[in-house]
Amino acid sequence: MKNNLNTGISSIHRAGEIIFFAGALLIAFSLPLWNLGMSLGQFVMAGGWLMAGNLKGRLHNAIRQPVFWLLTGLFLVHLTGLWNTEDFKYASKDIRVKLPLLLMPLLFAAGPSLTAEQLRKLFYGLMVGVLLSTGAGMFARWGWMGEPVTNYRQLSIFISHIRLSLLIDVALVMAFYLLSKSTSGKQKILFTAFICWCLYFLLLLQSITGIFLLSILLVAGLIYTAITSTNNIGRSLAGLVLLLFVFSGWKIYDYIFIQSIQEPVIHKEQLRDLTARGNTYKNDWDRKDVEEGRYVWIQYNDLEIDTAWMKRSKQRVWYSDGRGQMQLVTLMRYLTYKGYSKDAAGVEQLSAADIQNIEAGYPTPEYVQGENNILFRFKELGGEYRNYYFNNVSSGHTLAQRLEYWKTAYWIISQHPFTGVGTGDVPSAFQEAYESRNSSLTKEWRLRAHNQYLSLGVAFGWPGMLLFIVVLLYTFKISFQRRDAVYFAFLLIAAGSFLNEDTLETQAGVTFYAFLNGMFLIRKE
Repeated sequence: MKNNLNTGISSIHRAGEIIFFAGALLIAFSLPLWNLGMSLGQFVMAGGWLMAGNLKGRLHNAIRQPVFWLLTGLFLVHLTGLWNTEDFKYASKDIRVKLPLLLMPLLFAAGPSLTAEQLRKLFYGLMVGVLLSTGAGMFARWGWMGEPVTNYRQLSIFISHIRLSLLIDVALVMAFYLLSKSTSGKQKILFTAFICWCLYFLLLLQSITGIFLLSILLVAGLIYTAITSTNNIGRSLAGLVLLLFVFSGWKIYDYIFIQSIQEPVIHKEQLRDLTARGNTYKNDWDRKDVEEGRYVWIQYNDLEIDTAWMKRSKQRVWYSDGRGQMQLVTLMRYLTYKGYSKDAAGVEQLSAADIQNIEAGYPTPEYVQGENNILFRFKELGGEYRNYYFNNVSSGHTLAQRLEYWKTAYWIISQHPFTGVGTGDVPSAFQEAYESRNSSLTKEWRLRAHNQYLSLGVAFGWPGMLLFIVVLLYTFKISFQRRDAVYFAFLLIAAGSFLNEDTLETQAGVTFYAFLNGMFLIRKE
């Protein structure tokens, strides 16, 4: 009888281990696809965790690990932040979202051991999820799911395009690792094809965050190769490619933040006073908009443009275009780009295709194909920064908005440097700060920091931010000690994403960090 009981208990324990792994696999697969799948996976993991044997011993081992307390400490900080919170409704929601910060370290640190083969299957699960998510995006682009998608953000159907780009980066790291370990020619072909597909889709997705972090990973790999390689040719090639990366990075920075705000050279004595029809040109020297190195609001006659535009388009220039912008603005930029005079004669030079572009809201011909061109994306960012620098225009512009978010977050931290505003008062603190600072952002764009470090600083002051940085540094230390390049790469991706996103403020973002961090922590090479 006792033997039967022991056998039954052992069977329950084995079933718990299988269920625990199944839940983890469901989460890995769902990360790029399905929020509900992530939630279900956590419940399944928790069920298997309870059913697996030696719970007391597993808990004892977990609480002896400093990293366990550091990771769960991120959740405990949110609990302690309730003491100076006024908005408990938002605080309770935030605590629920942050639960994976407590749950995942507990499940993995005190969970049943996963074999190397099971951990490899978790890699496969995430990679398959990424493949399905990116495949669905391409189907949408080709019009197989309705109208063809033209905006790069819409290529990510299930989650935000930035979150998908981060998961693509992680999947690429996993694929490179599996490729390096594979001895099968067929597997090598499959992994190589997967890598090529992900790189192509990442460029198509135009997520600057994902592309930037992948570049950082490549730079880190090149530095490691240059330092450790015993082959002089290999070291020299790695150093050369590294220099090219650094040079390219500097050129992009210079283009967006330095060249974009340079003043075009204008010889005022050469400017004409009258149009071909004898009407006076206007010159608005306070407006600094530029296209192709030429001022937009110099030498124009809006009344002539309106009259000519009515003949070509049957619309007034004061009407909105296909993107909700005033057609006069779109038309002025288009004429400047083309180098046409900004008067009736210039409008008459426009082709039928140009008319359609302007009506659709494209301010230059580049925009027609530019939405699928990463180089054009950099040019667009430069224009955004120039407009923000000279005109303080930020609403609806990715880069300019973030600069305004970060300034506002820093201002809030300066008002509450040691305690922050509390777990539940972050949204209201931002709204009050926008009002106090007379922010140029319109109400619909007055959002949170879009920087996880600053968000934690706003909520918990400098101590909360420093704790978060200590946790990151400690896990980086673990990856160095283990010489685990895959874990190091994931941490680099996560830490980099925190610069540009409130990664831990959504269920998908928290699960991305907490689950993968827990998985890599228990992973053995």
